[in-house]
Order: sequence, then structure tokens, then C-alpha cells
Amino acid sequence: MGQIVSRPDVDVAILGGGCAGLSLAARLAHSKLSVRVIEPRAVYTDDRAWSFWRTRPDPFEGCVRKQWASWTVEGVAGKVMRTSSQMRYQTVSAGAFYDHASEMIEDGDGNALSMGVKARAVTRTGSGWLVDTDAGALTAAAVVDTRPPNRIPAYGQFFLGHEIETERPVFDPDTVQLMHFRPARSAGVDFVYILPFSAHRALIEVTSFAPHNPGSVVFKKWLEEEVAVLDPGKTKTIRTESGALPMEVGFADTVPDGIIRMGLGGGAARPSTGYAFSRIQMQADRVANALINGGPLAMGLDGPMTRFMDRVFLQVLRSKPDRGPALFQTLFRNAPRDRLERFLSGSTRTADRASVMASLPPLPFLHAAAFPK
Repeated sequence: MGQIVSRPDVDVAILGGGCAGLSLAARLAHSKLSVRVIEPRAVYTDDRAWSFWRTRPDPFEGCVRKQWASWTVEGVAGKVMRTSSQMRYQTVSAGAFYDHASEMIEDGDGNALSMGVKARAVTRTGSGWLVDTDAGALTAAAVVDTRPPNRIPAYGQFFLGHEIETERPVFDPDTVQLMHFRPARSAGVDFVYILPFSAHRALIEVTSFAPHNPGSVVFKKWLEEEVAVLDPGKTKTIRTESGALPMEVGFADTVPDGIIRMGLGGGAARPSTGYAFSRIQMQADRVANALINGGPLAMGLDGPMTRFMDRVFLQVLRSKPDRGPALFQTLFRNAPRDRLERFLSGSTRTADRASVMASLPPLPFLHAAAFPK
């Protein structure tokens, strides 16, 4: 039998201090709950950017580095530009996010951010949990696991990007190049993504929606070619980011009953796009409310119809990747203003879903729906 825990060391142990872990800890910082965040990194660096269409408030609006009202999708059928008078495509700087979240945690009572510490085994101890770490063990009434997923998805978004400064003014600072498609370099759909911070500075990223990662050799060569095509003159690389995001309906790691799973391993990434930041904020709101108020926890971010739409769309991409660019272009060309962006950001409004469905050619999706794999 396990040890009976009458008074745990902390009320909530959060495993992993990335986007999900810090987002939750920030919301719990001024509650009556004591919180310990266990993060294996010794220091935080400005190692990435999270970009999304903002549809709701969150504690990190002050970390937005820039926002845009226009974005483009381009392929063999030409360029589609979309604009919005209401919605903004925003990017949150990881460095600013880490700093702000850490400050919020430090300002609360009974909170701690343990850097350079790795969580190992987690076991039941009566009504609580024993968390073994490489810095010793602690007990907790509740455990939230936000660590990166262990399992490999059947389909994912893979990317490599450089934030660069250029000698020549080669970027349009007012428009995001959201998806500019390229001939396939992977077994999926390949495109270039550019976040322009000024005419001389941008994050330029090569991206694949594919069943497996094309690999660093392919990505590095491709990225070098994309930068060269810009004819930027001398360039300076400010930072590099890379990653792999699951694009799979129902993606989640298995955890022991009673442990809460958040972040990418808890299905936070939107299956059809890989967008995760806004959905992580939704998860954090729900988990924080349940922990503070003791109510039921509903973690599902998508309803049955949204899951069905994502599953069918991904089946078409996986089975016919050569059709992917044209499908995305059709979607961005035909969908009413703001409805597509809201849907991609997690909207469950019937009107938004219906608009997206009506904007796509029906035959490939009817076939995928009729013959699921």
C-alpha cells in the first residue's frame, strides 16, 4: 500500500514549464492553491513564437510582439489575400511570455518555479500523488502533466525557421505570408510562412504537413534557397526555431487516472492546422477553474462535428497531398471574411462551420467521409 498523504507539500504539481504549464500556473498564482512548476530547462530563452488569430482575452496580451490585419495564401492558382476589420493575426514572443508568466508566478503566495529539475515517476499515495524528481520527491494533491507528448502522431506539422535581418527591404511589414506553397519536398504539403516584423526583419519558416518529418538536411537546404530568392543582400540570423506539432484527431498521451493532461500531449493542437496557443489558453482556463472551484473538468476542445470535419480534411490531405495547395487556396478564397479564421482558431459556431464546409469542393470530402481510413 502507498503512503497516506494527509497534508501534501503542494496543492498542485505542474510537470513541465512550457506554454501550457506556465499558462496554468499564471492563472493559479493568486488563488489559495500552492503550486510547484517542475521544468527541466535551466533557463528560458526566446526560442519560438506562437501565432494565431485572437478571438478571446488571455493573460498574455501584453506579450504580443506584432499583429496584422492581412494575410496571403499563394500557389499555382495565384495569390489570395484576406483582410479583416475585426480580427488580427498576432504573434507572441516566447521570451516575453516566459518573463511575464514567471513574474506572475513569483508574485503569488505559495508558488515555486523549479528550473533545471526533471520529473520522473508519478505514483498514487492515498488521496494524493508522489512526484519523484532528480532533485528529490514531493507530494501533491493534484498533478497536471504538460510535458511534450511521448507518442508519435500519424500526421504532423514540421518546420524550421530563422528570424533574420536583411540588408535590403524585402518584406511587406503589413501582410503575413501565411501559406505560400512549394513543390513537394516531403510526402505531404509544403509551404513557406513569413512573419514580417519590418521591411528588414522577419521570421521565415519552411513547413511540411506530412506523415513524417522530412529531416534537417531537407529543411536547411530549402530554407537557404528561400532566403536566397528574396535577394536580401547581407543577412543576419537572430534566432532559429524548429518543431513538430501533432495533426491528428483525438491525439493525446495516456496518463494514469486522476492526472490532468494539458498541452500538445493533451490534444491542444488543432488537428487540421496545428494551431495550439489559443487552445492551450482555453485548456488553462478550464483546468484552473476546476482546480480552484472544485467543479467538473471538461477537457474536450472540439465537438463531434468539428472532429468529423478535421478527420475528413486530414484524410484528404494524407491520401491526396498533391491536392492540398489547391484545397487551401479554394478555402481561403471562398470562405466569408472572419468565419474561416474563427473556425481555425477553435470556433464551434454553426455558421462558421457551415461556411467552411460550403467553401470547399464537395467530392473529395464526400468520398473521404464515405470511406474513412
